[in-house]
Amino acid sequence: ITKLSHFDSAWKLAAGTIVVLMVSLSMMLQSLSLGFDKTKDVQIKDAPVGFVDANGSSSDSSGQCLDLDSNQEMDSLVANARQIFITMPAKAGGTSMKDFTKLCMKRAVHDNILSEEGLWKDYLVDSLHVQSIIASHLYREADFLRLVKSPSRETLMIHTHREERSRVASAVKQIAQSICGFTGQYSNQKQTVATKFNVRKNNTHCILDERSFVNEIAANSAEVGISTHRLLTCQSYKAIQENAPQLVFLHYKQVDKLQKLLAKHHCPEMLDELPMRANMAEDKSLKVLLHKKGTDEARNSVDLEEWLHAKGPAMEWTLKLRRDASCQAKTFHMEDELFACPDETLRVTPASIDR
Repeated sequence: ITKLSHFDSAWKLAAGTIVVLMVSLSMMLQSLSLGFDKTKDVQIKDAPVGFVDANGSSSDSSGQCLDLDSNQEMDSLVANARQIFITMPAKAGGTSMKDFTKLCMKRAVHDNILSEEGLWKDYLVDSLHVQSIIASHLYREADFLRLVKSPSRETLMIHTHREERSRVASAVKQIAQSICGFTGQYSNQKQTVATKFNVRKNNTHCILDERSFVNEIAANSAEVGISTHRLLTCQSYKAIQENAPQLVFLHYKQVDKLQKLLAKHHCPEMLDELPMRANMAEDKSLKVLLHKKGTDEARNSVDLEEWLHAKGPAMEWTLKLRRDASCQAKTFHMEDELFACPDETLRVTPASIDR
């Protein structure tokens, strides 16, 4: 009986120990499970802005990088759009895109029609079938706002972009070439222009007075004035947030790829002729030099390229070229995202602008 009693006590002790171990094991598993869930929650909650998950999906607060290859995201946007607007400031691939559009659409509209409101009704009634692609420089903030405030699921707006300092340098070179060649806005007053800028040239070189040329840049007119910050303002970004247009920013050096996508859907017979390029820097024949008035030309003349390299960092603030700029932080943020995209093409959203 005593032995049985001892056996019974031992059995009860063992059974109790097993129960305690099972309860402890259950609690440990539950704790590990809770800890794992908490870790996941933190990872999701604390994901940085622009976080890209394993599937390549980004957070809503960043724009969406687009692939310009055939049968990719940008191809789909182009295929589904009944109306495509291609817009740009000066010196951002505009002339090439306008020349392409004219041939692709097999008819021409008034140059830079999106900035010429007085011609819009004539354009509307001119033909039953309006152009599905329009490429135009934009001159003013209001021109950009009109398009952004007229969103449609069937309308796509593609804005070609160039970093402003690079754009200004290109614009300055364009103005110099126009003065030396008496073209553009300088074509009707040849003698006045020659005197004002003290123009001297031969078949290969053109010399301009530095001070007079600087005053022309400071006037913020022509290509210099048709700027990025004139179009992308606080009001422009606010309008994007409030109206959510289908808007894509594209680096101007990617217009060759853009032409191929547009041709695929609108003028496939042109594919073998692309890309079309116009008004390129390498097409400029004259070498422009600047000299100080009243000094020896040979010793005090400097190549415009060298002058821009030396003066570029100071030119914009000394000449107050950005005096009308606003919300540049938003433009800088957009550029950071745009230039980080493999094809430098970015679809923006209201959320991505709100930073």
